[in-house]
Amino acid sequence: MPVVTKSSEAAIVETVERQRAMYDGSDIDVRMQHLIRDTPHPTLSSWDIQRLLRASRAVYFDSHVEVVSGHHTEVYLRFESIGRFPDLVTIIASNMAEWILQTFHHDPPAGILTTSSDARLLAKRTCEILATHLPLRTVLTPFNPDTGKIGTEIISGTVAPGERFLSLNDVTTRGMCVSKLGKVVTDHGGQLAGMMVFARRDSGQFPFMDELTATYPFYFGVDLDMPQWEPADCHACRDGKPLVSWRDLPAL
Repeated sequence: MPVVTKSSEAAIVETVERQRAMYDGSDIDVRMQHLIRDTPHPTLSSWDIQRLLRASRAVYFDSHVEVVSGHHTEVYLRFESIGRFPDLVTIIASNMAEWILQTFHHDPPAGILTTSSDARLLAKRTCEILATHLPLRTVLTPFNPDTGKIGTEIISGTVAPGERFLSLNDVTTRGMCVSKLGKVVTDHGGQLAGMMVFARRDSGQFPFMDELTATYPFYFGVDLDMPQWEPADCHACRDGKPLVSWRDLPAL
């Protein structure tokens, strides 16, 4: 099975050109609709979700992408594409703010702990929207854009013992990163009040996500059907389809 260190230039160019043609075509809305799964307690409307994803061109379709975890996928959500548009970030943050007010009106958290990736845009905008009703602090951990890994270091004293924080990431697949951010809260003596992500990006095949959503108040604005596979189980690899790395995919 191929191991990606750097995507070939030809594979990237072909992938990008094909995606741009798809977004300029007539069936992009239908393709978006097929990605969105129904949830028991919907947050963002289907119309809002399609607008966000279509306007930002954030989804790569019919691709062969290695994600941060090493899994492979044919459909990839690139949150950085959404992060370029403040109005789209505000749509998501407004919905997050509404959820926080509804969920924690009797026992509000002290703040939101997130990573210094583009997830920070969601956290900061959410805190701005809530400023007059529910002042929250934003605490950031490091983020390595070359590896996609998040750090656990925070400025001393930004999470005081006993303070309740929400952990927030832009997207989640297995639940590992948003859970890691939650552990930063508890490792510094705080209490984890809940978890937040813009999108759940899998096909429901990772049981840890079900454990997290059953344990904590958990916000996700959209649930997207984006199956992922171990390289050994990837049919695109077996078919010889060129593999590209998430880090080499540009905004469309």
